[in-house]
Order: sequence, then structure tokens, then C-alpha cells
Amino acid sequence: MTRAKSEVAAGSHVPDRTASTVDQAYELLITALETDHAARSTIENYRTYFGGHVRPYLGSRLLPKLHPADIGDWLERLKAEGRTDDTCRRARVVLGAIFDEAIRRRLAFANPVRSLRSRRKTRRAEIREAEDTIRIPEREAVRAMLATAADVDGLFLIARKRTELGLRTIEVRRVSPDHPIKAMRAFRAEHQGAEVEGFRPTSWLRPMMATMALAGLRIGEARGLAWGRVLPEHLEVREGVDRFNTLDRVKTVAALRSIPIGPQLATILANWQAAAGRSNGLVFPSDVATPLGYPNIVNRQIGPLQIALGIVAADGSPRWTPHSFRHFAVSLWIDEGANIKQVSEWAEHESPEFTQRVYGHLFAAGRADRRAATAGELSVLGAIEPATQTQHGNDNTVKNSVAAIV
Repeated sequence: MTRAKSEVAAGSHVPDRTASTVDQAYELLITALETDHAARSTIENYRTYFGGHVRPYLGSRLLPKLHPADIGDWLERLKAEGRTDDTCRRARVVLGAIFDEAIRRRLAFANPVRSLRSRRKTRRAEIREAEDTIRIPEREAVRAMLATAADVDGLFLIARKRTELGLRTIEVRRVSPDHPIKAMRAFRAEHQGAEVEGFRPTSWLRPMMATMALAGLRIGEARGLAWGRVLPEHLEVREGVDRFNTLDRVKTVAALRSIPIGPQLATILANWQAAAGRSNGLVFPSDVATPLGYPNIVNRQIGPLQIALGIVAADGSPRWTPHSFRHFAVSLWIDEGANIKQVSEWAEHESPEFTQRVYGHLFAAGRADRRAATAGELSVLGAIEPATQTQHGNDNTVKNSVAAIV
């Protein structure tokens, strides 16, 4: 009664008979997102996390009856049932957005999600979280992947055997792609009982990987990059491709940015443009001029490339994801002297404080702008690649022996 009286006096009281449930407020949020033409992937993510992690526990609860302690109990239950920290974080973001929309519509006057104080993490938990969040590929690994990706005239045959720990690579052999079926049959006959697959780098693999590793583009931004956005000294990020393979504007204002590039990446892209014979449209299109599909890039190219090179985790799976190249680019900029504000803008972080929190341990005093980008590229690719009509005509071409690749 005391709380109700104070709420009435403050004009923030919502009677139970007129209060909305979390389910009802969620529908209002989705309607608002659709009205504002939010990205399809954003709406689908909200539907997924609400349906799987919010509705079963809180969907029927009245908004005014939810307090920070209730939110804490809900998050603890999610973790106890096996949800990961990332899943809990995303579910919490969805619930917070539901309350924000309810407050905007005067269906609630406080957001218990924002008021919940996070429990202080133990030191071991902080270390584990940092290790899981930021894993940066070694320069040698990126250099090897870029070099092998340039070997578009080679066919790599991979034999792997399943063990208790996962798939173990038995042999990787580079052969001529002139008779791929015959070569695959002979290779499979030599490795009875093993899982055999073939991998041949596509012509777009190296320039795409170089763009992600040296300019820090997300995989969706690389898939949506158009030739009109590729300039001699920088890339303009304006469009992206979502998980539904839809090309659209980037999601946020901060994502609209220009990223400086050095002469190495500029030449790689120029050579790729000359080889592809295109002056407009997407930089990395499919055979029918649509955006490349994410599974095609990861499962058929970047993943097998790492397996062929032995860059795998303990279970035999590829060690690095496309997003790892973005972390690699940020580490290069920092290592070569870019300041925190530059890195934050180039990477499209929410703020320099976020950059400092995540990458602060990498910072050192140094240089700026294109000098940092150029030095980072040279440290990975060596001498500047000549701008010729022949694609990738540099001294990074991989030798034909598997020993050289490994």
C-alpha cells in the first residue's frame, strides 16, 4: 500500500487490471520495429531469443510486478539450465528492449533490466571471458592462408579419420585440377575408411580474406561491398548482407564509415577487378551476380583452407571464423600505432571506451592513418604487389608441395 501510494503520488502507478504482460509488450515492440523498418535479421533475432528464453519464464508476468530481483532469478535459471553467457546476454537485451518500449507507451515506468546490478565476476571468470571473446589469429597463420588462397590452380585432397577427440587429418595432397574426379577416386582408394574431401581455392577467396584481415570488415560488409565503394586510399562501408542473404543498408549510423587501406590491399582489389572484368556491382558476387552465401564462404572455402593447412582446433574443426579476421585487423592497426579513437571509428565500435575495454592490452604509442594500415599490410604480405592484369602475380604464391604449405 505504501508503494502504491507513492507511485500514485508520482504519477507512475499502473493498476494490475490495466497492466500489460511481457507477451503483450513484446508484440508492441515487434510492431514498432516493423514500422521503423528494422533489419529482418534484427527482428528474427528478437523473435528467437524471446520465444526460446524469455516467454517460457516471464511471458505471462505483469510488467509492474517484475523487479530487478526477478530478473536476476530468471538469468540464474537460464544459466543453471545450460544457456551460455552470450545467450543470457542476448535474452537480457531483448527483455530490456521490451521494457523500453513499454515505458515509451506508458505501460511501465521503470526498467528492472537496466536497474539490475551485475554480480562482480571472479578474476578467473574475467580471464576466461576475455580469452573466449578475443582470439586473434597469428600473423604466420594469416600469411599462410592468404598465400594458399592464391593457389587457384591447385586441387587439395584431404583425408581425415574420426577419433574420440574429433577428426584427425591423415594426409593433405595437392594435385592438378585437370582430372578432379579421377584424382579423388584414386585418393579415396588409398584411404579406405577415412573421410575424403576436395578443396580448390576460388578466385575471390584471397581478395575477400585480405579485405577482412586488412580492413576489418565484417563478413556481411565484405559480401555487400560494391566497386563504387572501393577507392584508391580507403573503403566506404555503406551496405551489408544479412543471414538471409539480403543486401541492404548497414544497421547503424556508426557503421557508415571510411576505412583507410594501404597500397597492398588496393592493388589486390585492383587486380581482382581486372581479372573479374567488372567495374560495377558487388566486389564478391556469386555466379549469378547475387551476394555470396555465408555457408559457401565458410564451409566450402575458409574452413577447408584451414584444414588443408593444419590450422585446426583440438577436435579437428577450423580454428578461425571470418570474424577472427576482423580482430586480426584491429590488432594490426593497434600494433602499428593507430590511436584508440581511430581504431574505434575504423572498426565501428560503439565508443572508444569499448575499444579500450576489449583491446586495451594491445595499445602502444605509434603512428596514424594510412601509415598504420600500410605497415600492417607489409608485415603480412611482404613486398608491394605489382599492379598487373594478371591476378595475384606476387612472390607469395604457394609451392606445389604439401610440406611447403604446412
